[in-house]
Amino acid sequence: MQLLENRYFMLFVVLALVLFSGMTAAQDYGEAPMLTEMVEAGELPQVDERLPVEPLVVEGYDGIGEYGGTIRTTTTAPEGIGDDYLLMPFYAGLVQPHPETHELYPHLARDIEVSEDATTFTFHLREGLRWSDGEPYTADDIMFWYEDMLLNEDLTPVVGHQFRRDGETVEVTKVDDYTVEFKFAAPHPFFLNYLVHGNFHVRPKHYLTQFHIDYVSEEELLEAAREEGYELWYDYFWAKADVVFGMPVALDLPTVGPYMIVGKTAERRQFERNPYFWKVDTEGNQLPYIDRIDTQIVSDLEVIQGMIMSGAVDFVGYGTDLRNYPMYRSYEDEGGYRTLLWESGMGSEVILMVNQTHEDLALRELFQDKRVRQAISQAIDRDEINEVVYFGQGVPRQYTVLDTSQYYEPEFETAFIEYDPERANELLDEAGLDEYDSEGFRLRPDGERFMFTVEYYDYETPKAPVVELIIQHLQEVGIDARSRSISGELMGERAPANMLDANVWHGDKATDILFPTNAQFFIPMPPGWERTIWPLWGTWFQTDGAEGEEPPEHIKELYGWWDDMLGAPDEERRIELGKKIVQAQAENLWAIGTVGEAPKPLIVNEDLRNFPEEGFWVWDTIFTGSHYPSTYWLDR
Repeated sequence: MQLLENRYFMLFVVLALVLFSGMTAAQDYGEAPMLTEMVEAGELPQVDERLPVEPLVVEGYDGIGEYGGTIRTTTTAPEGIGDDYLLMPFYAGLVQPHPETHELYPHLARDIEVSEDATTFTFHLREGLRWSDGEPYTADDIMFWYEDMLLNEDLTPVVGHQFRRDGETVEVTKVDDYTVEFKFAAPHPFFLNYLVHGNFHVRPKHYLTQFHIDYVSEEELLEAAREEGYELWYDYFWAKADVVFGMPVALDLPTVGPYMIVGKTAERRQFERNPYFWKVDTEGNQLPYIDRIDTQIVSDLEVIQGMIMSGAVDFVGYGTDLRNYPMYRSYEDEGGYRTLLWESGMGSEVILMVNQTHEDLALRELFQDKRVRQAISQAIDRDEINEVVYFGQGVPRQYTVLDTSQYYEPEFETAFIEYDPERANELLDEAGLDEYDSEGFRLRPDGERFMFTVEYYDYETPKAPVVELIIQHLQEVGIDARSRSISGELMGERAPANMLDANVWHGDKATDILFPTNAQFFIPMPPGWERTIWPLWGTWFQTDGAEGEEPPEHIKELYGWWDDMLGAPDEERRIELGKKIVQAQAENLWAIGTVGEAPKPLIVNEDLRNFPEEGFWVWDTIFTGSHYPSTYWLDR
């Protein structure tokens, strides 16, 4: 195998071949009793016919488990991410991060070759791998995604930068039934990082062609689309192809994940094991161990807290709140669960972002003045936030990469985090905000009150109490800051449309998995629902200047560093450029951090085994996804 650098040697050889044992030799495989019944009834092939030639061997933290049982989870998102998708991530990436080192190793792919210049990536798929309906998973599925989805302008109007280098879209070639080659016009050393969260490869050609205009007559396809309420064929296609974490949303869409969705109502989602799942334990037992997942869809987070205390759920991750930690501990015996504290994996638990491309030009000018952003940062009392919200368990911290990152420097973490209202007032005065109205609030240079609203979606990290404290701190230095709690759906509409003054989110993308490829809080990226730093500039970069608004030169330079870093074949140069980007955040505070390194409580049924006591609860590492979730089992 030709590899780019020593880092890639560790990436593929050590992790893939040592930690994960290689692949099992020919042997008698075990299977769940519910599948044995189906085999005996003639409804399924034998287990050795359902597994690939070389299944992936994994071992749970406590060893070999037992089959059976149903996991109860919950969510407030009828169509979105819930604890079902997090406890048993249906994600089946071509690569996956190691839970402790965060290095990447081949996952769904049996092996990966990287050319010396990082322009060519060859993926060797697992021979005999099958979709959940029993159809073969081959290179043709990836070619369907490439030829019929990525290159179709209706389905993909703009090809993402992960599939482009030097302005050219990647060339994907089928080498044989189980081998595909991705060739870029220039070095793309971080391409594998993109694949940790990429789900392009989970598009079953044999199923999706019936919804694609190149395979069905336009008249027939539009008739079918309109029967289900869609006017455009590609909206209909996406409804049938939609996935969350790589897991189908539609009931009939085949998967390569450990579970299939088999029921879906306004109140519940239900899943059953995938009989063709491609992992086994060290004794050859086909995974997963648990038979079913039952997810109750509830109205709000308060309902989830009651379910925790009464023992009505077996796992809660998204719906927990550190503020409730004492309550969780006090109800453990009654609820039959244990409360674990994982590391959050965030660069900052809550980050404040002001809109530098605001439609109000006077407000825009102030938000673009780094003295204003620095003043806001130094007006925030992070020690108070830490004590009140995080029980003193966090660390006052500017938003930056984690201290385990190769791009980290200590001064990045401490930039402008001192609580210094006097200095904040001086900076605001210097920025032209030295006049006040009759109520003691500062006036903008145009005579209007300096007022803005922080809109937020109160989910995952405790945003509401942090925002309210920030509002108090800013008002103390004469800024009329206000807050408004909104739904995720509304934030998804308003933030990309450049309609927010400011918002907050949690500062993830701070590990070496995602910072290089998705530095969305460090540089202008395509507008997203979770950030409002620079929507118009992000659009300008996304469309090569065709839409949005041209940014100033220092922002172009920032983006240029990132673009150069993505293509630099030399790791030392990549680190140098990455540190320049992180240093720019420390100086300019595109995103204003609060407190970091706070623990994240997880509620885990006392009978759930192979669930690790420690881990990172962060999107970068796919939450529980890198902790072998198909090995979890119920000791009942």
